[in-house]
Amino acid sequence: MEDYVITDVRRKRELIILVAAAIFMMNLDYSMLNISLPNVARAFNVKITSISWVPLIYLLVVTSSLLGFGKLGDIKGYKKLFVAGAAIFALGTILSGLSFRISSLLVSRVVQSIGEAMIAPSAIALVTTQLPQETRGKALGIAALSQGLGMAVGPVIGGFINTYAGWRGIFFVNVPIAALVIFFSIRMMSGRQPESADKRFDIAGAGLIFIALATFLFALNSVSRLGLGNIVIIGCFGISVIAFIAFILGELHMPYPLLDLKLFKSRDFSLANAAVFLAISLFMGLYFLFPFYLEMVRGLDVSKAGMLLVIPPLLMMIVSPFSGKFSDSLGARPLCSAGMALGVIGMGMLLFIDKGSSVFFFIACQIMMGVSLGLFMAPNNKLVMALAPAEKQGMASGLYKSVLGLGAVIGLAVAPAVLMRSVLIAAKRSGVAMDVIKDHPEILMKGFHGVFVFGLLAAVLALAFSLLAKDPRSKPS
Repeated sequence: MEDYVITDVRRKRELIILVAAAIFMMNLDYSMLNISLPNVARAFNVKITSISWVPLIYLLVVTSSLLGFGKLGDIKGYKKLFVAGAAIFALGTILSGLSFRISSLLVSRVVQSIGEAMIAPSAIALVTTQLPQETRGKALGIAALSQGLGMAVGPVIGGFINTYAGWRGIFFVNVPIAALVIFFSIRMMSGRQPESADKRFDIAGAGLIFIALATFLFALNSVSRLGLGNIVIIGCFGISVIAFIAFILGELHMPYPLLDLKLFKSRDFSLANAAVFLAISLFMGLYFLFPFYLEMVRGLDVSKAGMLLVIPPLLMMIVSPFSGKFSDSLGARPLCSAGMALGVIGMGMLLFIDKGSSVFFFIACQIMMGVSLGLFMAPNNKLVMALAPAEKQGMASGLYKSVLGLGAVIGLAVAPAVLMRSVLIAAKRSGVAMDVIKDHPEILMKGFHGVFVFGLLAAVLALAFSLLAKDPRSKPS
């Protein structure tokens, strides 16, 4: 067994707790801010289009930076990157809470996002390098639990803080958590890890992939507002394609690449990443649209809709630790496949929902989707990391997190587009004008069914990829 693998039970537990605390902190911040955005908009007297940049700029920077910071962790050390990321995240959190203009809040969110981009790949790499093979799935399941917990309690805590302390208070909640993570990480976390074959850093590659992803994500999020024919959208997509081609060509000839494209020679590695891309696109798109179904079609108020939408993250939080633990003994493929099979069933059930369906049937669909995610995510994460070489865990983790970010953004962009297209077709066939569409829930329901059909196809593909992606042969850690 390599000298960087932890064998002491207490030290294993400390590492898992520190990683879980950091993941909880980042997801708590995200979910508390989302529910606070209307108050932030009123405080700064800005429109929804302006306030949407608060979460968007964060997502742009994180997703575009993950590959670079993942590779940097391989070179400089996962512990160093983890601690530095927590410190930068804390600084951005404090600056966000002290912001008195929308521009300063956006700058502060950029600082925060750099911190998360440093923490996220190093946290997973620490688990997959320093823990023995037989406990990694369990640890990743606990990490998924902490993610679900942060997403589930964030709206509740955020709503309470907004009511009694104002929106600035949501940022200061995370400062003591970050301080504890930094303090105990410095004291307890090991700095040992597999030696990187090359200590050089591909600055040009990091810049090109940042430009490629940032321009792509910006254009994708702006196309519904500006239109596909807008010169800004066309220009951003063009820059993205050019930068991405230049990145690929550069990486093929770079002796110390930011992303080793040989990773994709493994069919199983590619299939596992494709499966999680489709899964996260599907679920993010659905949970963006479900509030509109509940409020506009079913006529529920916001509080009741929110109670229904908390079911999937809660179930993910409950199921993930068990699926992660069982993947250590059963392997990842059976659990990933079972999870996506439930996803296919859940999507099939949604096709039978209409404006008069029982709330209990919708809850059953939510339960199916939540258990699906809980079974799938931690084993899939373990599978992707297990298929990458030990000395490239930071790179693989950065890539995995980038795939998640891209999948989330594409899901958030595609689902509303499919909904609107389906509604337009249904309205045209029924002779209903779009300006009165809110008075015709049956037309809106046809739009949602269009999304559900699209989602079912994505779930079937994700299931196929999960069935095909094999676990690597066991080898000593």
